[in-house]
Amino acid sequence: MIVMPANNGRWMVHYWQGKYGGLGHLYSPGRSFAPMSHLPYALDNGAFPAWKNGAEWDEAAFVSHLSLAVTLQQPPSWVVAPDVVADAEATMSQWPSWREEIEARGMTAALAVQDGMVPEAVRELDPEVIFVGGTTKWKWLWLERWCREFPRVHVGRVNTYKWLLRCHHAGAESCDGTGWFRGCQKQLAGLEQFLREQAAGTLPPDPCMFR
Repeated sequence: MIVMPANNGRWMVHYWQGKYGGLGHLYSPGRSFAPMSHLPYALDNGAFPAWKNGAEWDEAAFVSHLSLAVTLQQPPSWVVAPDVVADAEATMSQWPSWREEIEARGMTAALAVQDGMVPEAVRELDPEVIFVGGTTKWKWLWLERWCREFPRVHVGRVNTYKWLLRCHHAGAESCDGTGWFRGCQKQLAGLEQFLREQAAGTLPPDPCMFR
């Protein structure tokens, strides 16, 4: 599984990638980025932080985000199509147009699934990548189901060893988090522990307490 510390280019990310592998980047709109060949990356749409902060989502910043990616030699693994956080109906209704916009630029669109969505309905939209978003409680309740039903699943907002382990055992392709480098050394040590154990093939079994 690839762990993507969001909007973080610290030296430690590059060092650990060389030592253990399993890292990438997730870039948000409004930030400059210059991908490097040793780190896969994906593009976020900025909807969740706008929703969290009670701000209006910046469509122009997202479109500029896409335009910058088109000019780069290294394409993103996928782009999260703009969603409406915790609103399944609105997210699904705008998916076709944003998917077309993203694919017209030669990139893969990821559908951010929200509270109330179910795999049966989502499958009709034919997404190549599922981005498990929505509210925190709903996300963890449905994680294993999305991973069983779709081959490519990314999980948003994962910031502890415990949840990295759960995502790995669920079968997620990747996850992201913004909290790894915010000063909590125990949290950061958990990221290195996961990367080290994943590289060595020594990750512990999925404990029943995580279910």
